[in-house]
Amino acid sequence: MADTLTTTTQVDPAVAIYYDRVLLMAAFPNLVYEQFATQKPLPEKSGNTAKFRRYSNLSPATTPMIDGAVPPGSQLSKTDLTARVSQYGDYVHITDVVSLTVEDDALNVATEKLGKQMAQTRDQLIRDILAACASSTNASGGSNGNTPTELTKADIEGIVKTLVGNDAEFYTPPILAGSGVGTSPIGEAFWGILSTALVDDIADVDGFVNAFEYPKQQNMMKGEWGATGRVRWVISSVGTYTTGSPTQYYLPILGKEAFALTDLQGATAQSIIKAYGSAGTADPLNQKATAGWKMMMVARILNDNFMHILKVTHS
Repeated sequence: MADTLTTTTQVDPAVAIYYDRVLLMAAFPNLVYEQFATQKPLPEKSGNTAKFRRYSNLSPATTPMIDGAVPPGSQLSKTDLTARVSQYGDYVHITDVVSLTVEDDALNVATEKLGKQMAQTRDQLIRDILAACASSTNASGGSNGNTPTELTKADIEGIVKTLVGNDAEFYTPPILAGSGVGTSPIGEAFWGILSTALVDDIADVDGFVNAFEYPKQQNMMKGEWGATGRVRWVISSVGTYTTGSPTQYYLPILGKEAFALTDLQGATAQSIIKAYGSAGTADPLNQKATAGWKMMMVARILNDNFMHILKVTHS
């Protein structure tokens, strides 16, 4: 007798794929650059350019004065820096058919993704400004045979020596020794920004201390990875690098007030949502909605002597 079993060969499911409405997490980089900026907001209705002024220090007066004679005196000198804000923004345009037929709340998804896009935009704009620093050094203490070489303790300490010699101020106070087993005290330090491609190399630097080995875990920066002597490092997957062979990585090392971030007050980063029909006669059938953002900002190096770029290759 023939087998009359009914299987999915005869009757297949009308919907053969199950759609998981819990969306997968998208990869998102650490946004580390802005946290080291000196904030210099530009007041609303004050133009689109901020001016910063720095006065030079007076030279020590080492010449003895002559009795009764008036010394020649000293003259003040200043340096002016300007930074012009620019406007940035983007949006996503969604139709009513998408909202009516797609399982996800597309407008909410767009708003979330746009918020992250805005943060990444700020991060990368600042990154590009820092990469243009006039002070840089090729690592030379390594052994990989490249120019520059891989990261070494000697190269890092050379940058620290340069910054200290330029009277750059340390960015962080010391972290004193604690009672935790296996922890290490951390001295006053500059900040360094490390590409994630180099986390194995920095682990091989003599004296490297992982962030989880700090005696205290308070007041750590986003993305903080560890410390080498007088530099505490944060990591970013969107660091500056060249596309040649071998790849060169640019590692900014920063002291206080190395660079500024200026937002135009009244035009700081904002999220903007326009609902269906909000365009009036331009959307007579309520077919269009948008989610977007805009901002006006600029990053500006304040003193090239207070930061330095260490150029390295991978080991």
